[in-house]
Amino acid sequence: MRWLGVLAGAYMSLTFVTGFISISSPTHLHLDTYELHLKQLLQRILWSANVKRCFGVITDDLHYSIYDRRFFEAAGRQVVPFFVMRINASEDLARPTRRVELILKAIKASDCELNVITILNGWQMQRFLRYIYATRSLDAQSKFILLHDSRLFERDMLHLWSVFLGTVFLKWELDDSRFIISTIAFPEILSGVLVVKNIANWEMGKSVNGKIIFADKTSNLYGASVPVAISEHVPMVMWLNTTNSYQGVEVEIMNALGKALNFQPTYYKPNQSENADWALGGENYGSTEGFSENETSIDSLLIEEVASHNARFAIGDLHQFQVYLQSVELSLPHNFDCLTFLTPESSTDNSWQTFILPFSGGMWAGVLLSLFIVGTVFYGISFLNAILTRGGSTGFFRCLRRNCGVPLDPKIYRRLSFRIAIARCRPSKESRRPRDLFDDYANCILLTYSMLLYVALPRMPRNWPLRVLTGWYWIYCILLVATYRASFTAILANPAARVTIDTLEDLLLSHIPPSAGVSENRQFFLDANDEVARKVGQKMEVISQMEDLTARIAKGQCAYYDSEFFLRYLRVADDSGSGIGSTLHIMKDCVVNMPVVLAMEKNSALRKRVDSSIQHLAEGGLITKWLKDAIQRLPAEAPAQQEALMNLQKFWSSFVALIIGYVVSIIILMAERWHYKHIVMKHPMFDVYNRSLYYNFKRIYPD
Repeated sequence: MRWLGVLAGAYMSLTFVTGFISISSPTHLHLDTYELHLKQLLQRILWSANVKRCFGVITDDLHYSIYDRRFFEAAGRQVVPFFVMRINASEDLARPTRRVELILKAIKASDCELNVITILNGWQMQRFLRYIYATRSLDAQSKFILLHDSRLFERDMLHLWSVFLGTVFLKWELDDSRFIISTIAFPEILSGVLVVKNIANWEMGKSVNGKIIFADKTSNLYGASVPVAISEHVPMVMWLNTTNSYQGVEVEIMNALGKALNFQPTYYKPNQSENADWALGGENYGSTEGFSENETSIDSLLIEEVASHNARFAIGDLHQFQVYLQSVELSLPHNFDCLTFLTPESSTDNSWQTFILPFSGGMWAGVLLSLFIVGTVFYGISFLNAILTRGGSTGFFRCLRRNCGVPLDPKIYRRLSFRIAIARCRPSKESRRPRDLFDDYANCILLTYSMLLYVALPRMPRNWPLRVLTGWYWIYCILLVATYRASFTAILANPAARVTIDTLEDLLLSHIPPSAGVSENRQFFLDANDEVARKVGQKMEVISQMEDLTARIAKGQCAYYDSEFFLRYLRVADDSGSGIGSTLHIMKDCVVNMPVVLAMEKNSALRKRVDSSIQHLAEGGLITKWLKDAIQRLPAEAPAQQEALMNLQKFWSSFVALIIGYVVSIIILMAERWHYKHIVMKHPMFDVYNRSLYYNFKRIYPD
């Protein structure tokens, strides 16, 4: 069906030409006049264009006779290379043959300045222009000479004529035997108004002014309003509530471009489309490499706005991805972003463990072991001293001795005489002699523990061996406590070490899933030559929800990939109240330094002017200054904690130790209460009205 449409269009064109010839005259006089005038006009235009490198001629059968040897000899001021291609009337130029493609590539490779296209069929010419626009087979910014046809100015051709600004139209006026030379009115077309502006009326024998015909249209846009799609991305584009306007590096660049080219940028934020992913490439030109198999989808709304011709420019920290070039034009890089990951940061600050950190595990084991060993030594010396001085050791090591006594008959406990005897029993002088401090093993452990904590003994032992041992144990406690205090002071005075992720290898080992805002970043990792980067790309997720992003990063649920400056903004923005920012860390190693560019319409006529202006701004240092101003409140690292500052978090270990002491004391109190209620009160000799009866009995019968 497509070929039937092409044949029908060719038939209509031939009918139009036949009617044009038959109406003009029964002879070929007017056709010869038309060809003669067109030939001379083209010669004059080529002469005024002053072609230096080369030019191309693309024509149909009707106009092919114009381009003879005399035409090329009289066309240029000097001999220059040229290309001539003859197009068949039935040829579909939307999908040209291999011959046409090769010639177009040769014209573009030779950087020809002028292209003369004399094709009478408007439908054929329209499809040819669409093919040139989509495939960039010719430089859209070169000079074009076309035959005027109303079919070339339909509504869907508007975006083409906004880029083919160097096009000149030749319209033959049959009644006056003259040509009207016209062009596209610029910058009116940027506002969506397609107007053909007449430049001159040319008659046989007149000259042509090349400066007027091929005047530069991009140096002055006469204050036209140019829509610019933006996406807030610090520090390139950001909204300031104080001024109710957009600020940032790329906003300053656009304002500078507006002053240089005399246009007024109109900023707007594009809305999220219903279909988030959209295919690149536009029409499917099967003869063009890559277009038939290209199923790449992108997530950038900015690229979509420019590709759909809603905006002339797009700013918002766009990176120079090759996939974008299929739909838009990218300017020269005005900056290079350090792309890296925002990762969670952990700390070795275990504040509740601070009181046990001064000693290692082996050291604590040695201290506890020495506590029981020294307590046992005290008890043993007290036992030996009792044997040597008192001649008995019945009170020592009771738990280790076998009970050899005869158990009392339970009936004895009920005898009144036995209870009266126990109550009247008074300890003898020998038994009233006070025992020494270390005669009880429990006292030995408690007193040894108290000396370790710098608690003074209630009195000195009576035995000199114990006094000497106590002195040396004090020296041991002084050395141990001094060592503990020194280490404890150093821990409190120095900040805890931070555990961070600074390389891609660390990110893989951490098992934190990486994420990015657009699929192009993920594809960058998948296409990398580094194996580690490819593994990161395989695990990377593309996310669109940014509300709780920093909270998820702080919890270790993801690591976000973006420019370093934007990651600084994310960290600072959450550090105001929630404290999340202090737990976030920007990876020190840059994954890649990606060029940052502006996006323009495909084949944009303003690209050369924009590139030149950006280069001048960069060389003048203005872009660097704007960047410094935008990031002055975005610190590269989180502020370091002061070393000598003592805060409640560090002091929390003291409360933990205090709570442990309270808990142990309560447990011991409950154990004593249980022992008194279930053992002491259950004893047959316990009398609630005569409590001394039980204790006198235990003194006489300790076992």
